[in-house]
Amino acid sequence: MGVALASANIELTREVLTGPGGKFQVEEKLRDLLCLTDDYVLHVSGSHMADHFVLGFMERLSKAKVRFTIQKRPLSEIRDLYQAQPQRVATFSGSKTAGLLEDATPRQTEVMRLVKDAIDRGTSDIHLIIDHVRHEALIEFRINGDLVVKDRIRAEDGQAIASTIYQSMCDVADPTYNELQPQDARLKQSFVKKWGLYGARIATRPTDTGSLMVMRLLRSSSGKTLEDLGYLPEQIRLLTRMIQRRKGIIFISGPTGSGKSSTLQCALDDLLEVFEYKIRLLTIENPPEYQIGKGRAVQTPILCDSDDPVALSAEWARSISNAMRLDPDVMMVGEIRDLASALAAFTASMTGHQLWTSIHTNDLIQIIDRLRELGVTLSLLTDPMLMTGLINQELVKTLCDHCKVPFDSVRDRYTEDLVERVEKFCKPEQVFGCGPGCSHCNYTGVANRTVVAEVMMPTKAFMKQYRDKDKAEARVYWVKEMGGITKNDHLVRLINQGRVDPLHGEREVCTLDEDEITLGD
Repeated sequence: MGVALASANIELTREVLTGPGGKFQVEEKLRDLLCLTDDYVLHVSGSHMADHFVLGFMERLSKAKVRFTIQKRPLSEIRDLYQAQPQRVATFSGSKTAGLLEDATPRQTEVMRLVKDAIDRGTSDIHLIIDHVRHEALIEFRINGDLVVKDRIRAEDGQAIASTIYQSMCDVADPTYNELQPQDARLKQSFVKKWGLYGARIATRPTDTGSLMVMRLLRSSSGKTLEDLGYLPEQIRLLTRMIQRRKGIIFISGPTGSGKSSTLQCALDDLLEVFEYKIRLLTIENPPEYQIGKGRAVQTPILCDSDDPVALSAEWARSISNAMRLDPDVMMVGEIRDLASALAAFTASMTGHQLWTSIHTNDLIQIIDRLRELGVTLSLLTDPMLMTGLINQELVKTLCDHCKVPFDSVRDRYTEDLVERVEKFCKPEQVFGCGPGCSHCNYTGVANRTVVAEVMMPTKAFMKQYRDKDKAEARVYWVKEMGGITKNDHLVRLINQGRVDPLHGEREVCTLDEDEITLGD
């Protein structure tokens, strides 16, 4: 083809001709391998120079009498060339090919504005509730855990928006949107990356009067530390010890939406750094949500086309067993939800692998109870060589520093019994309440959310307490003999720092007298 090899570094601001809407637009899978910029340098993955599709594109340029040079680049740099383009809003045609804003339909433009507004307001989920009986659709944003009404529109407009999102903005979805059945989908990566998101998941379900669609906006915690998430120094030291042990299973638990995935990402980022990226971290997820270890982890999805719980359970267990044969040093399993996946995880641990996973429970010791209910034997559950880490967390709102108000100035807004608990368990002179709102907090009085957590590295003595006595006595032993920090204790510390309104704390975590009730003599 008469092409030479380019040596000069390219300016990342050059126009990309192979991107969506470009003069030599290529399919998304080919954009992972090559990029043609407007100086007619063809940037190609060095390990894909002989790829059939790459050679085909070079032939296409030659037939068009385009004189170009070639520069070999790592795959990550080729992706960066596309992402460094001016932030034009992406839209999607019915064929699911990215285009430019001027190509967008009115509905697509409406959806893009909705998502942009949601991101600007710190929304985690967008809810679209279509009610054909009332002939209206409700749009809500979940902001810092609370649902806030964004808009009310006609039911037919809501239906059109749902159809537009599902059928023209997703790359993983059924062929057509059907409001009469549950469906899952994923927004196209070239769309969500325009807004700095890691991904966006779609879930739909019929209701008695219409349908519900929820879009979860996934923000990566990459670059954040466990301290940034809200973990205390004592808890971080325990997590670091768990990482260093390189054996056993570490369970992270909490209710849905409690930030378990973010904590897993941060902990595993730390793990890879501790071992200087010289170990293989392999994940099994459904689907992968956040990039782990700056892309150095090998993240794999569950491959199951069926929504049948039995089939999905079997696939989780098969995937864990298969992963053990792929020479991992550490594994991360997205969730343990049944006996098959739990036993597969314990088998992996018994063969010398460290395994991190999540499970839904309300407190730390309940992790053992939950696994016991699933059918895991007590001998496995009380082996401190296998159960090397138990973590439970929830999220609580943090106050805006610019408009929060002293507790004493607004104590009349609280119930009498809550005031009594604040005076008994906190330091009222250091406590603050939610303010009226200001421009810094979008007039909500709330700045963000932070973790409230319990962290334990079980010991033989603790496991004996659990096995020979009961859960309550084991919890008392953890706190009084092992120095365990309860969520109640963690919450009180945050309230005394003036960071959390005691009303928010009691609503979202526990009452301030929880330890007195559960740990008292």
